[in-house]
Amino acid sequence: MTQKTKTKPAPVSEARPPAPDVTGARDVNPAPRRALEALLRTALPEVSLGGLALTELSAALSRAHDAWGLGLRHLRHEVRAEDGGTLSLYADRTRIGSAEDAPEALAATYAGMQALDERGLSSWAVLPEGHRVMLEGGSRQLKVLVEDARDFESQWAVHTGGMHLRTGRQVSEQLGEDLWVEVARPTSGRDLVQDAAWEVVERIKDRALRRSLQKQAEERGILGAVLSARSGEVEAAMRRSPGLYFTVNAAVARGPLRTLDGWRGLQKEATAALETAQEAQVNRLVAMLGNTVRSR
Repeated sequence: MTQKTKTKPAPVSEARPPAPDVTGARDVNPAPRRALEALLRTALPEVSLGGLALTELSAALSRAHDAWGLGLRHLRHEVRAEDGGTLSLYADRTRIGSAEDAPEALAATYAGMQALDERGLSSWAVLPEGHRVMLEGGSRQLKVLVEDARDFESQWAVHTGGMHLRTGRQVSEQLGEDLWVEVARPTSGRDLVQDAAWEVVERIKDRALRRSLQKQAEERGILGAVLSARSGEVEAAMRRSPGLYFTVNAAVARGPLRTLDGWRGLQKEATAALETAQEAQVNRLVAMLGNTVRSR
């Protein structure tokens, strides 16, 4: 599929010495790797990039896209080392930006490449080609696809808990038998913050403080009420946080399977992963906001 904007990567002279991070050895400047780690931890909370080579950084970026659910899985996501030790993010030939760029700017660039429907689900197909179908009720059609089809991909279908689901297979020399299930439940960073703010207020044991914040919420919204207990510096830092612009909206489970029971296992795995990740996002925000309110 053709992207709206494409930029050619800057030519690299063969005489130029290799970038310091190509093999994953020591970084001359650790700041780019720290910035990339902060970005990827919005989707992969336990990720540690220390000592990883560029191919491994690129693989981590691809896993993050599985969780962000931006609908850009059809693109090849890479981390490239550039002049000065900069780590830049690429989607196919398009340079998204530097890992040290403001998260809002990176998110805006990715947003310009999306094709979302009215439900916030991606209209881009994952596979470059192959049989694309609308799943019917029951399991007969799915059983045939999972057990017999080569390359196929389904349209989004309604799933449990406000989620949507699509599934597919891509057979290739690199991947082999790759059956995948993706579940998605789009939510914005602002919605998560709102949910966390309400959770913070509901957990406050000091009734007077709780009533005060609830009253303020009627005038300035729940987030404004909670932030009234914070300093302006903390609020500004929160707005710069990658977690406000990159949230977990999806989960992908995959395996070399050709059985309906195996597919059902992937579906359960992906559903549980998304439930856990989205709950953890809110809990992290609750902990951050709650600590500030209690210290008031």
